[in-house]
Amino acid sequence: LPFASQLVSPRTITGSANVLNKGAIDWGYHGLMAYGSNSTIFVIDTRNVQIVQSLDLHKSIVKKILWVSCVETKSDGNPSIQLISGDASGHIVHWDITTATALSVLQDSNKPILGMEWVPGLENELMLAALHSPYFLVIWDIRKQTKLWKKSFTDTLLSFNFDPFNGSRIAFLCPDCILFVDDFQIGKIPSTNGRKFYISSPRLDSTSEDSLKGRDRLKRLMKGLVVGETRPKPDEAMTITECLQLTYHKSLRHHLLLLYPRDVILIDLHINQTIGIIPIERTMSPLIQVCTTRQRDVLYCLHESGSISVKIRRRNNNNITPSPIDSVADSPNIDMFVCYDHKCQSEMIRQMKGSKVLGLSVDPITEKHVGKFIKFISSAIITGEPSILTEVRRESHKCESPPNDNTASCGTFIKPGIPAKGERNMGSHRYGTYAHPFTPLSLFNFRLLPTSVLSNVNGQITIVKMCPPVTVKNVQHFLPILGVGTSTGFLYIYNLSDGTVYKELAIHSFPIRGLEWTGLKSVITFAYGDGAKVKNEVYMTDIWTGHSIPIRSEKTLENPISILKVSPLRKFFVIVIKEGPFEMWDLHTLTLLRTMSKKFPFVVALEWSPIHSVKSIQSKKKDTELGRDGMFIFLKLLSSVNSCNNILNHVIMIKKSCLLLGRPFVREHLVFSDTESKLYHFNVEEDGIKDGIKIPPESGVGMVTSIAFKANQIVQGDSDGSLSMWDLKARSSKQVNTNRGAIRYLRFAPGKTNLKLIILYADGLDIANLKQNTYEKISHLKWGRENGRIVDVDWANANYPVIATEDGWIRVLDISLTKSSSTIQQYQFKDVIRCPSLLPPKLLSKIHFLLCTQYWKLVPSYEVFTVKDGISEQDLPSKFFSCLDVNAQLKLLNLGSGFAGLNIAEKCLRVSRALGDWYGVDLWTVAIYYLEVAVAEKNSSKEQAVSMKSETPLDTCYDYLADPFSYQKLQLERVSVHEWKRGDYKHTQNVVEKLVLLGEMDRAVQLLLETDIDNPNYYSDAIKACLVATIQKTGAAQSTIKLVATNLIANGKIWEGVQLLCLIGKGLDGCRYLVSYGMWESAVWLAKSVLAPAETLEVMIKYADQL
Repeated sequence: LPFASQLVSPRTITGSANVLNKGAIDWGYHGLMAYGSNSTIFVIDTRNVQIVQSLDLHKSIVKKILWVSCVETKSDGNPSIQLISGDASGHIVHWDITTATALSVLQDSNKPILGMEWVPGLENELMLAALHSPYFLVIWDIRKQTKLWKKSFTDTLLSFNFDPFNGSRIAFLCPDCILFVDDFQIGKIPSTNGRKFYISSPRLDSTSEDSLKGRDRLKRLMKGLVVGETRPKPDEAMTITECLQLTYHKSLRHHLLLLYPRDVILIDLHINQTIGIIPIERTMSPLIQVCTTRQRDVLYCLHESGSISVKIRRRNNNNITPSPIDSVADSPNIDMFVCYDHKCQSEMIRQMKGSKVLGLSVDPITEKHVGKFIKFISSAIITGEPSILTEVRRESHKCESPPNDNTASCGTFIKPGIPAKGERNMGSHRYGTYAHPFTPLSLFNFRLLPTSVLSNVNGQITIVKMCPPVTVKNVQHFLPILGVGTSTGFLYIYNLSDGTVYKELAIHSFPIRGLEWTGLKSVITFAYGDGAKVKNEVYMTDIWTGHSIPIRSEKTLENPISILKVSPLRKFFVIVIKEGPFEMWDLHTLTLLRTMSKKFPFVVALEWSPIHSVKSIQSKKKDTELGRDGMFIFLKLLSSVNSCNNILNHVIMIKKSCLLLGRPFVREHLVFSDTESKLYHFNVEEDGIKDGIKIPPESGVGMVTSIAFKANQIVQGDSDGSLSMWDLKARSSKQVNTNRGAIRYLRFAPGKTNLKLIILYADGLDIANLKQNTYEKISHLKWGRENGRIVDVDWANANYPVIATEDGWIRVLDISLTKSSSTIQQYQFKDVIRCPSLLPPKLLSKIHFLLCTQYWKLVPSYEVFTVKDGISEQDLPSKFFSCLDVNAQLKLLNLGSGFAGLNIAEKCLRVSRALGDWYGVDLWTVAIYYLEVAVAEKNSSKEQAVSMKSETPLDTCYDYLADPFSYQKLQLERVSVHEWKRGDYKHTQNVVEKLVLLGEMDRAVQLLLETDIDNPNYYSDAIKACLVATIQKTGAAQSTIKLVATNLIANGKIWEGVQLLCLIGKGLDGCRYLVSYGMWESAVWLAKSVLAPAETLEVMIKYADQL
């Protein structure tokens, strides 16, 4: 690639995460996923699994991450993509992803963040609820950067969750109970500390558990109630401390899920009882997280092993059907407990020792893709399943997008209506083709397969070395690649222009201790184990082919190698043995030129000189350097030779070949320092080493630890933190004390006249400029983070240093050492990011409009827009940043060949899904449904319309927006579960009340007559049963009952009066009374359950006005 497209920008390449990062992962509406790794946040493109951005401002462990709502970012003047993150020190940072800058930093205290959620209904206002340890709930106005209020509870809180159907309700998980707050308001602090509930469910011992199988065991486990306010007896209590997670069900109102290592409990909050339990098999790994979905009653369960299982609700008649509300409510005489079938499970991930599964997040738009966060093995795993959506979504068949044919296939999925591999690419597409809603789901095979992995380095980083710098000769094929050695003997080659792994090579069996580039395509590495005497491994490796040639393989146990340096002309290399003589080698022939005698001083620091080598080349005829292919022919020839005599013969032959190829015999120079800090200079030629000069140390100089040589400057760093600088041209010297302790490493930046020097210390680094023999500090970095010390440093280019930490992180910093990230426009990406939200908000709205309309064109265009469509020239194809290219994003949307034939509503639905507009998806899903209902009512009889509604209802997450027929059926089913679970008299009375309101008079009478004769309410229940059974709708009877109902309501017996009104068909009056008392939710429930459509509309209009 041309050099212009291989620019290096400040960026961070992720390493291993921290166990405390558990739960710091969130999948956004735009297809980007963010996760916190140590104190840094990474944003990845889930389509191509590449790092899009890194955010590095937190000083402590990132605990929680939350994407900003898509509605807010459409406002003018706001960044297009925003993120909220909270850390262990209580800081909350509001990020602009495109520029990697913090819009605001908020902090109430230094207590860790335990959870963050947007206040329901106020996402567009950026109202954030943050839970701080141990019991503080803080409400923030993110836009105004102010704290609205802070509530201190009396119980220790672990996590919390808003009710997705009612924003005034919050559930908190405590160490020994569950806490409910029912009066949450953004404008005032809750008046109470909430209502406590304890889990009461007898544990089965091993003996009884073996004797109880299947359904009987489930019923035994479900006998416990959620006991309010008082702690149950110890022998009855299921210890809540085992509870790992609390979350509201996203598709069913008033349902709560509690996650335990071996079970998931489903609680109905109307009756405060367990109505279902989802156990896992003994052979399966324990659970650590569960995610519910909105669009179907489906659970994604994350296991400790890293596998993901999918649980789908089973109907009581044991028939799996396309909708959870598609069958008539069952008789209460049969078991009504809620069961979930285990449909599929992903493969377990092979984990390294110490690895940990840290979190799971679900794609909020399709809910068929999940991201998994694992320590050590990978930062994130994207798991997709093309077939699972047939059960977790119901859509109009003609409105669905086709598969994304641009994604590589990862498996064959065969199902009705979808061709097998070879006919269509069934890869990890974001928007798949779903089954027809009437198709029995038992016909489908469900599978959950990993589709892509974002990996870390294998082991700890031990050394990094940047490839030779760009020159006029190599500019056309130059790649800014970084060699990274690890403790496991792996060599990683990173392309710093896009931050991806270019090559991964397993070379050594010991930790790599040193690495030197011998060109743009080959490296020399050495490795050894622990101990005083070791086996030194030295290999020369072609990074393109992976072919490695051993060097010094005949050596046995010896002192470890301390230094390996390759000369600037790639002619020689030096190997220094710790506390022993060094060896001079010919790089092209891999032959030993000379081994210094034992009397030779011990070398502690060494560097080659660039000065005379350059002059010697210029003084000779043009060098026709031997290419890398020719060199490796010689090296492979040598690798087949064993005896020393044969090696010498081959050396003579190779030298003659070098002469024929035009290679001159050159002279190079090196300098080194010994244990007494004396500086030595030697000349190196192909004939051997010639002694040079020896310079005694200046007074006060400690042991030299590193040497850097550039132009006329020689710099020595010692163990006392002093720099000794020699200007060879001016024949002057200077000493500077850095006052930062021992110097570990010195390195000049690339560039002929660039005299920037990087200095590595134990606690950080400095960058200085040494022009004109002066020491001018440019920047300073003190590395005090908890995520590992800096193990090595080098220059990524002439201005940006690159550092590596022992926990596997690589950071390219700017010259000020303050930034390790850049704007998205500065990055290079291996693949175009599929994220239309990166476009400016006004432009995105214009694209949305054009895709949904274009009715003024005879032939609409949906893949290419021009200036004629109102798109400005600067928003059209860009040479440098294709992510902001409108037409590139249009092609990645892949709306499908049938898109042009859809009507406007169907286009709006598909475009909303493609652009990640979940509010638009909800709006157009409901709109299309009722448009179809209206057409059906117009073209057919009313009975047929009702029948259609019963077969293809809206999903249960739409709740009050569902048609009355489906809503009533769902409520009847729920009352049947309540009736099956009734225990005491009070519970039975609640069931009777619901049955009367729903018009189930016979069942209500039966329950009233079941009242025990010793019960004080026996007589009133008997009279009530007679009233319900013999009610007459004559004028006089209705007047009397209405008068009684009015008096009851006036005296506070609201529901008793409403029941009487429903008995005489005055449900609308009952709704009006409920509204007058502020009971809006009950009024809407009653209207949807018993009123005619016209009357329901009246109540819903008032409810909408109230909202």
